[in-house]
Amino acid sequence: MIRRFFITPLMVLALFSSAITPAKAAYLQCTPQQVSDIEKARINAFDALSAATVQITAQNGAYRTWFGNWDAQRSKEVRNTISALKNHIRTSKITYVCEQSSSASCRGGTYAYVYPDDSSTIYLCPPYFDLPQLSDATFLEVFNSGTRAGTIIHEMSHYVEVGDTNDSCYNRDVCSAFARTSPGRAVNNADSYQYFAEDTYLKAR
Repeated sequence: MIRRFFITPLMVLALFSSAITPAKAAYLQCTPQQVSDIEKARINAFDALSAATVQITAQNGAYRTWFGNWDAQRSKEVRNTISALKNHIRTSKITYVCEQSSSASCRGGTYAYVYPDDSSTIYLCPPYFDLPQLSDATFLEVFNSGTRAGTIIHEMSHYVEVGDTNDSCYNRDVCSAFARTSPGRAVNNADSYQYFAEDTYLKAR
């Protein structure tokens, strides 16, 4: 019997990036389980950004969904932000702070937050740990709630020195419509980068 072995695009990326991993992180107020969960999410985030890096093309439906019709200048902005995100998680030591439910900044179902001028810290709220891991998620789970890796990408994009993004829209339905009506603003929207990275990762998996 001849056994055929199929190599997926994500496996190719893994082969080329196997020696390249996210920089070491620090943790504050996190349980051992939370540290383990964040470590997996960080690796997923790096892999998703690696997949997104090679999918910024006019032919990619995910690009049009989240950033609108192809435009050379806008695609350059997207490419620069994706590159900055990947470089930041690969080279910068980030401290992950596991917040308590009593934190005023975690009210209203907030998953995470950052201070844009502090590119070394991400604050994770309790609902963050209810999100699925990207590498374990089905598309439906990703569509409904996003993922832990996607949330890290979203928050890092807010850093002034990385993407300096805004929160012009939230959730997939609203942001996909936003890309059609306001593509110039979509390329500066944090959720758009999260969804683009999640979708390209899932497509390559």
